[in-house]
Parts: sequence; structure tokens; C-alpha cells
Amino acid sequence: MKGKNAHLIIGATLLFMLGLYLSPDSAYAKSYELKVVKVDGVWKVIDTADVNNKQIKVKRNETVTWTADGSDVYFQFSSDMKFKGQAAADDLDGGYTKVLKAGKKLKLKVKADAPLGDEVYAAFVLADKVFAIGGSAPRIVIEGQ
Repeated sequence: MKGKNAHLIIGATLLFMLGLYLSPDSAYAKSYELKVVKVDGVWKVIDTADVNNKQIKVKRNETVTWTADGSDVYFQFSSDMKFKGQAAADDLDGGYTKVLKAGKKLKLKVKADAPLGDEVYAAFVLADKVFAIGGSAPRIVIEGQ
């Protein structure tokens, strides 16, 4: 009887792991942390993992999280075709805009059918009434799987 139980447990574990591997919402999908922050008097969008990284490259089903540091930020994306909120509160208003309160996070997942290529977006910092920069305009490159 012990052998049968061990086989069932091993089989169930392998099926679970295969499900994670094949799932587009896999627990192994990469995520990116960006921050809108004032650096030397200039508002910037920075990659928190590498402040020198000027080009964020993501794949479909990966998550990008923005944090507003010190001001509310108004985001405007080119369309609603590329991102979906991780939670209902993160969904883009009107399909392509969102106000992010200071200290809060906006988590957007790249849609499974998102068009490949550049997504240039605007991050308007309400405290100083200026646009944040990120390289030049903030941008994310959506690449194929």
C-alpha cells in the first residue's frame, strides 16, 4: 500500500509542476519593478533592479510594477491592448490611463496577445506638474516569447 501512495504523490506532484510550466500565468514569470522618483531635481522612471538600465524588455504574461515616490503620478499608455491590471484596482481607466497615488503601486501584466514592439507611455508628476523621463520618454519593449 505504501508504494501505491508514493506513486500517487509523485504523479500528482509531477502533474502540478507540469501545469505551472505550461501555464501562461506561471509562478516563474518574471516581474519588473519601476519607480517614479526625483533624482537630482529631475523626475525619472527608473528600474529598481538596475538604475542604469534604460530599456526595459518584457515578454507577454510578465508583470511590470510602478511605484510613485513622493507625488501622485498620472500615467497614459498608448492603448488598452497591451496591459491588464493584476487586480481590479489596477485596471486602466478608460482603457489607457491611471492615476497612481504617492507611495502606492500599479501592477500591470503584459497581455498574452499584446502586440510586440515599443510601448511609449507618459508619466506626469502632479506635484511639480512635469513629465518624468526614462531614457528619453519612458518606454517598455514587448518581445516575443
